[in-house]
Amino acid sequence: MSRRLIARLVLALAGLGAAGAARAQPADPLPAEAHPTPAAPDLTAPAPDPSIPVTGPAAPAHTLGDQLISAEAGAVAGGRVTPGGLRIAGHYLYQLSEVDWFDGMAAFTFGSGQGACFRDRRDMVICKHGATDGTGVEIAARVRRLLTQRSVFQPFAQGGVGLGLARFSDDELSGFTIPLHAGGGVRVEVAPMIALVMEDELEFGFGVFGRGLGLAPQLAFAVTVGLEFQLR
Repeated sequence: MSRRLIARLVLALAGLGAAGAARAQPADPLPAEAHPTPAAPDLTAPAPDPSIPVTGPAAPAHTLGDQLISAEAGAVAGGRVTPGGLRIAGHYLYQLSEVDWFDGMAAFTFGSGQGACFRDRRDMVICKHGATDGTGVEIAARVRRLLTQRSVFQPFAQGGVGLGLARFSDDELSGFTIPLHAGGGVRVEVAPMIALVMEDELEFGFGVFGRGLGLAPQLAFAVTVGLEFQLR
């Protein structure tokens, strides 16, 4: 075999070996710039507070029915020709909106009947009854507005107008009164459909009395406590 033929065979074998090695290496399916880069962790996110318990959805708050009744007792301070003494009151409430309720009230005031009226030198009637003198009955239409609830306490504000009768028996003095009401209170649910209610309010207005007294101002402050029942 000639030297030229041997050289050609060596070159052919070397070419076949290089081609086989190229086929054995796997091809990269994506270029280097196409490889996804893992996202860096967010170091700015706040860590969970271990002191806050992890709970499920909050239980729905108890909602009031649309009708309530209540019975209350307390005291009212009057004076001059405004009855004062023991106060007994009943209420019927009807829901007007999410936070507003109509409050129809009937109230009775029981005080002393002792006389305190006299005529001055000009023959004018002057009455100086004490804070717990006289008797009275009143019906009133008020609106109660519920305020932001705090724990089990539900505060409210209220206002309205009433029509009433006042009497001071020992003086044989009676009158027709128109008091305005402004005040507030708080209700505390003590059992399903039952709440303890505490109210205080200012009552001011005027009355028309007999015995020549005529038009006279009315001013009183009342505090009552009672139970409120949900009808439905």
